[in-house]
Amino acid sequence: MGSGSTLVEGVRRWFQRRTNNYRNSNGSGTNTTTYNNQPANNIVIDDSCGQVSSVSELCAQSSVVSKRKKGLKQGEEREEEEAPVGDFDTSCLKLIKVPKRTSNSKPGSMDSQKKGGLETEFFTEYGEASRYQIQEVVGKGSYGVVGSAIDTHTGERVAIKKINDVFEHVSDATRILREIKLLRLLRHPDIVEIKHIMLPPSRREFRDIYVVFELMESDLHQVIKANDDLTPEHYQFFLYQLLRGLKYIHTANVFHRDLKPKNILANADCKLKICDFGLARVSFNDAPSAIFWTDYVATRWYRAPELCGSFFSKYTPAIDIWSAGCIFAEMLTGKPLFPGKNVVHQLDLMTDFLGTPAQESIARIRNEKARRYLSSMRKKQPVPFSQKFPNADPLALRLLERLLAFDPKDRPTAEEALSDPYFNSLSNVEREPSSTQPISKLEFEFERRKLTKDDVRELIYREILEYHPQMLQEYLQGGDQTSFMYPRSIQTAVCAS
Repeated sequence: MGSGSTLVEGVRRWFQRRTNNYRNSNGSGTNTTTYNNQPANNIVIDDSCGQVSSVSELCAQSSVVSKRKKGLKQGEEREEEEAPVGDFDTSCLKLIKVPKRTSNSKPGSMDSQKKGGLETEFFTEYGEASRYQIQEVVGKGSYGVVGSAIDTHTGERVAIKKINDVFEHVSDATRILREIKLLRLLRHPDIVEIKHIMLPPSRREFRDIYVVFELMESDLHQVIKANDDLTPEHYQFFLYQLLRGLKYIHTANVFHRDLKPKNILANADCKLKICDFGLARVSFNDAPSAIFWTDYVATRWYRAPELCGSFFSKYTPAIDIWSAGCIFAEMLTGKPLFPGKNVVHQLDLMTDFLGTPAQESIARIRNEKARRYLSSMRKKQPVPFSQKFPNADPLALRLLERLLAFDPKDRPTAEEALSDPYFNSLSNVEREPSSTQPISKLEFEFERRKLTKDDVRELIYREILEYHPQMLQEYLQGGDQTSFMYPRSIQTAVCAS
């Protein structure tokens, strides 16, 4: 790290090169090295890579340098190939505090005897268990338990989610099937990755599932609670990653439907990843919307207004855009924007801030009760966003106002939001890919059927085999397993690949 004057000079250059609107909004002089009364040394910038015009350029340069070094270390004559999405090196942002998620076990290292006992308790009759050394339990819930572990084959640290008694309730098992299937199909830097799923000891009688994820340190809910010194650059980078992930998800015709801070994983280096796709759905044009959305039970505080009262007959990805807006507002203030106690209270909080919706929007509501309630509501004027968030970047507030439009047709798509002036210093179409592989309707044929426990068990087993290629080949060559789900044409294609 250079001297203090070098740091200030780096920050000064960065602020000078932001958009004209941003500069005009914040003046000159001392405001070039401070923002919202936060000192410039809150932003860690290593200027050793040479002069750069933005945080994103510094990150990009640092990333390229590290890749070249890695290639030289491996004795390669050519530069290492770029990943599908050239991602950021987040070392240019101040590290954030990442509290561990709630756990009944004490964190820290364990002696070998205790580790052995924990592994015996954690794994039950799974032959692959010897591949992983459990370090500690990092989370517990109604679903089961999550442990951090070392993959002895790769030396990599991973998170293993043990899901107990998967088939006790068919609805829960279906949710798990949906999540592991979507996470296999959606591969992106801003979406959590499943690295492996352990093969169960018995195809027809297994009860537990062990899913191996990349290890993330915390979640955005904990980050917001623990960090009261987040900078405008943190807010911008967090929202950018969230919207970039949503662009990929939505162009695959998937709606997440349960975005909230707890479902966004976080690392100390400011990297975020979207997780928990158990309530997600794939939208197919011929899917009857009434059936498609009847089970919506996502967290109320981040739920779009059209979901509070079944407002419209056809839902769109705008439901996730609203949630992203709520999450961004929570970053700015440190507390939820619309903490409704029930649906009516939720709508009251929304209209207290945004004002009563236009008559045109109310007229489009298909739920008669909701339509009557909003029509009879006293006229409320919107609260200026600059009044609600007095210390925020004006460009951030202009985008937030678009994300929180009451009528879904007025919200931007994720792709449109990424091109907003707020992201001028970050946006780069080359690292904001759309999904190019449409998800086959046949993958989610099970959503249209009433499944038994045995059906779901077979489908989950089939999904697990995706992580065991040789056994998958043998399975598919074996004949008519799950033929109602995987027609012969798909089986043949998988075998050929």
